[in-house]
Amino acid sequence: MSSRSSQPLIWTFVALLTAALFAGALKWGRITIDLPEPPIQQSQLIDLSFIKIQKPESTSTPRPAPPVIPPTESPVPEPIPEPEPVAEPEPVAEPEPVAEPEPEPKPDPALVKKQRQAKAAQERELARKRIDEKRRQKLIAQKAETARMRAAAANAAARQRTVSKPSGISQPKPKYPPAARRAGQQGTVTLSFTIGSSGTVISARIAESSGYTLLDNAALSAIRSWRFKPARNALGEAISYSYTLPVPFRLR
Repeated sequence: MSSRSSQPLIWTFVALLTAALFAGALKWGRITIDLPEPPIQQSQLIDLSFIKIQKPESTSTPRPAPPVIPPTESPVPEPIPEPEPVAEPEPVAEPEPVAEPEPEPKPDPALVKKQRQAKAAQERELARKRIDEKRRQKLIAQKAETARMRAAAANAAARQRTVSKPSGISQPKPKYPPAARRAGQQGTVTLSFTIGSSGTVISARIAESSGYTLLDNAALSAIRSWRFKPARNALGEAISYSYTLPVPFRLR
């Protein structure tokens, strides 16, 4: 079938479809349209049961189906915040009236002079007391120094003054050298020695020789081994003490 022979059928189908849509709109939407009554004509009936609409052959590529757009949810409107209550301004206190200072009375010249004189006298008295205090402190220091010097001198004198002499603890007799005895040597050795505060002989020397070396050495050896109770001074302190002692050697 050619395209010209199919055009009347297409237009007929379009007219019927339009009529059907319009009738549905009137039924569901309840649309009432007042139209002027047409003149009465003899209706013509069209039998559509035997009309066959032939779909034209499509020569073009079928169109793709349109994309399905998901329904979008309408945004929920955010709640409008209620306005905060506006605080009423506090009443401003009115400043208290400032009292004007009373004028100071003028000082009495006689009273001012008297006060100055009293202050000067007080300062002079304080200065005099300070001088007297310095003199007193100086005198006290001088007396203390004098007492210290006297005590030091007394202590020195007491240390020098011996109240007890050394006493012997161990004094072995010098041994007579056998060689001197065989040679017939005899005589007296005078020794000078010092006993320390510990009671031992800290130094010894020959003050006068016997004339024989053997006898002198024998006397020195014996003295150096002696032990004593130390001498003491007036303060009770152990002190050193020096002696000069003759040591005789006699043949019998």
